[in-house]
Amino acid sequence: MISNAKRFFLKSGLFLAFYAFVLIASAQISHGGRPLSLQVDTRISAPNFFVEMPPFDAQEARLRSEQERSMTRSLEFAHKFHVFLRPDNSGITFTSGNMNVWRVGIRSKDAYSLNILFSKFRIPRGAQVFVYNADQTEILGSYTHLNNSDLNLLPIQPILGDELIVEYQEPINASFRGEIEIGEVNHDFLGVLRATEPRDPTQPCHPNIICYPDLFEPGKGVVVLIINGTTFCTGVLVNNTAEDGTPYLLTATHCLNNNYDNCFLSNRQYDVVAGRIVAFFNYESPVCNRDIRGTVQMTLASADSVLISEQHDISLLRFKDNPPKEYQPYFLGWNASSAPPAPFYGLHHPNGGIKKVAVRNGNITLGSWTDRIRPFTPICNNLPQPGYVLARNAHWIVNAWDVAATEAGSSGSPIVDRNRRVVGTLTGGSSYCPPRAQGPDYYASLSQLWNVQGSLNNPNSLSHYLDPTGSGFRQLDGFNPYANAPITRSHNFNINDEIVQTLHNSVPMFATNNTFGYSELAEEFNAEAGTKIVGVFVSSSPTANIQNMDLRIRVYTGGNSPEHLVHEQPFTYSFQHVLGNSGNNFDESSRRMTHNVENYIQFDQPVNVSGRFYVSYVDMNNVASGFSALNVARSISSTTASTAWVRKSDGWIRSLSENMANPVNTSLLIAPYVVGNVTPPPPGEEETILNAYHSRTEQMIFVESNKDIAHWEVFYSNGQQMFRENANENRRLSKPSGHWARGVYIVRIRTVGGVSVARKILVM
Repeated sequence: MISNAKRFFLKSGLFLAFYAFVLIASAQISHGGRPLSLQVDTRISAPNFFVEMPPFDAQEARLRSEQERSMTRSLEFAHKFHVFLRPDNSGITFTSGNMNVWRVGIRSKDAYSLNILFSKFRIPRGAQVFVYNADQTEILGSYTHLNNSDLNLLPIQPILGDELIVEYQEPINASFRGEIEIGEVNHDFLGVLRATEPRDPTQPCHPNIICYPDLFEPGKGVVVLIINGTTFCTGVLVNNTAEDGTPYLLTATHCLNNNYDNCFLSNRQYDVVAGRIVAFFNYESPVCNRDIRGTVQMTLASADSVLISEQHDISLLRFKDNPPKEYQPYFLGWNASSAPPAPFYGLHHPNGGIKKVAVRNGNITLGSWTDRIRPFTPICNNLPQPGYVLARNAHWIVNAWDVAATEAGSSGSPIVDRNRRVVGTLTGGSSYCPPRAQGPDYYASLSQLWNVQGSLNNPNSLSHYLDPTGSGFRQLDGFNPYANAPITRSHNFNINDEIVQTLHNSVPMFATNNTFGYSELAEEFNAEAGTKIVGVFVSSSPTANIQNMDLRIRVYTGGNSPEHLVHEQPFTYSFQHVLGNSGNNFDESSRRMTHNVENYIQFDQPVNVSGRFYVSYVDMNNVASGFSALNVARSISSTTASTAWVRKSDGWIRSLSENMANPVNTSLLIAPYVVGNVTPPPPGEEETILNAYHSRTEQMIFVESNKDIAHWEVFYSNGQQMFRENANENRRLSKPSGHWARGVYIVRIRTVGGVSVARKILVM
C-alpha cells in the first residue's frame, strides 16, 4: 500500500539551501564598481590558478533529487564542497595601484552554475570583493565593508557555468587586515541556474490568469515569492476591515521554516526569514494563448512576521513598505465562514512561474492533512527528524480540479470562492495535469484558524489583524487602494490573439538591424489630451546576445509617421532580488532573455502625449538581427489596421506596405503604461495591398487584400484564362488548383475602389 507520505507532497518549490538558515541575516547588497582587467596579472592562465573541485556522481545526485521531489516536491539541485580557500593557501596575490589584490579561480567540471559562501567575511573600509565568470561578462559585486555582519559570513548568488573567479582588493593603507575565506562551493547539477528569478511552470495544463477576465483584478494581489533565494512559493495580499491598505501577506508556514525542519524549529527565526522575502507583482503572461514570462521589474522586498501558525500552516506577514501605485496592487477579500460558495479558483505561481488558474466547479470539504510534514533534510544534529503533525480538520480539501492542477511553487497560494474571497492557502496535495490525478489538494482553512489564539507565542488571533475594527464579520470584499488613481496598460493586441515572431526567408521581420535594413521598429497609438506615459511594457522573443546591445526605448509624435522624438530611455532588463536587512535595499541582476519575456521599462519622468504617438525600440550598437518584439499573427485581409512601423535608411513606413511580396498586417507587443486614456490610432488612408500566392500543401490559390476585392481572374502563362469570379467585396478568396498543370500563372485582382494589380505565381 502506498503511504500517505508518498501520495501527498508540499507544493513549495523548496531548494536545498546553499547555506544554513543562520546565514540569512547576512546582507548581499552589492555596491557597484568593476573588477580589475584580467590583463593586470596574466597568471590567471597558470595551471594552479583554478582550484578544481573533486568529481562526484552527478547522475546519482539527480536520481536522489528526483526521488525526494516525487515525495515532497522539494528540489535539491546542488552538490556542496567544503573548501576553505584563503589568500594564504590558494590563488595569486599582487599589487595594483594602491591595492593589494587576491585572485582565485574555482572550477567544477560540468556545473550549470557555481555558488559560493564566504565563511569568513570582515573587510576594511575601501576594500572590495568581486565574483565573476572567466571572461567578466557576468560580474557580482562589489561587496564592501557595508556587507560585514555579526555572523562574519556572506553568501553569494550563482554564476552561470562551471568556472568563476573571486577578486579581493584591499587598500595598502587599510585600517586593518581583512579576513576573507571561501568556505563552500555549490555545484548546480540540474540547471536551475538562479533561484532569484521567476521562471516557467513544468506542466502544460495551467491556463493563464488573463484568460479569466473576472479573476484579473483579484489576481493582482497574488505574488510569486522567492524566500531566502532558495524557495519558490506564492503569497496573497489580504484586506482588513479598516481598509487602510496595511500590506498584509498570507502564505504557507512551511514556506518559511524549510518544511518544518527541526533545526529551524529549534530557534524559529521567522522574522529573519520574512526579511529575506522578495515578492514579484504582475508576473503573468500578457496574452492568453502564449506563455510569456512576465515582468520582473515590479518587486517588493522584506517583511515582518505578524502571526505564525505552525499547527494550521498559515502565516500572516506584513511588508515593510506599501506596494507603490505603479504596481496597481489589489488586497483580496476573505471568507472565514464554514460554507464558502462554489465555484472555487486556485490562483498560483506553479514552479515559481507565471500566474495560473485552477478551477473547481463543485464544493470543497473540511478535512485533515493526515501525514506528518517531513522536512527535506532527514537528519538534524545527527538525529532523525520525525516530522510535524498539523491540526486536525484544519484544511479545505479539493478532491479534484475541473481545470488544471497545482505544482511545486504553488504553496501558500489562495483558493478563492465565487465572490473572489480567500478561503484558504495551499499546503500541498497530489494534483497533476491530466491524465494523472487532479487531486486531492489541501488548503489551510481561514475559518478554522480565524479565532485561534496563542499561535507561536502570539496571544492574538488572525481575526485580530484582519478585523481590527471588531466588526465580527466573517466575510469581506477586496480593496483597491489606488482605485482613484488608475494606471493602465494600453495595447493594440487582443489577449486572445495568436502571438508569433514573424519570419520572412528565415529572418525575423521585426528585429533591429536585420537584413531588410530595419534599424528601428515602432508601434502606433492615439492618446487623449492630458495623457502621461510612466513606462512601457515590451514582450520580446528569445535574445541571445543582448549584453552586446545598447537598446533604447523612444517616444515619437507625428500626424502621419514617427516624426518628432520627445523621449528616449535605456531599455532595462535587470531586476532587483537579494534584499538587505530592511526596506527596499536589495540587489540587481540581468534577467535571462533567452525566453519569451516581458520587461517593464520605467521612465525617469512621465511623458506627456496627445493624439498620435509612437513607441519604438532601437539598438545603438547595430548588432546584426538583434532584438525583436513579439507580434500578432494577422491576415492582411483583416479589418484590423496594422499599427507596426519599420524604419529604413529612407525613413519610416508601415509594416503592411513595406514588403509588397510579403506584407505584414500586425501589432507589436508594446504596451505603454499610462495615466489617462490611450486608444488604437484612428484609421488612416493606407496603401492598398493586393497579394496572391499558391499553397502547395493545400493545393489552393489564395488572394488577399486589406481592401474589399471586386473581381479576380487567373491566366496560364500562354494567355489561357483558367478562372474568373466576382468577389462580392470579400478580402480573402481561394480557388482549388490540384487539377491544374504545373507552371507559371498570372493572377489579376481589382478592388472595389478600382485599384488593380497582376501577380505572378508558381503552381507546383
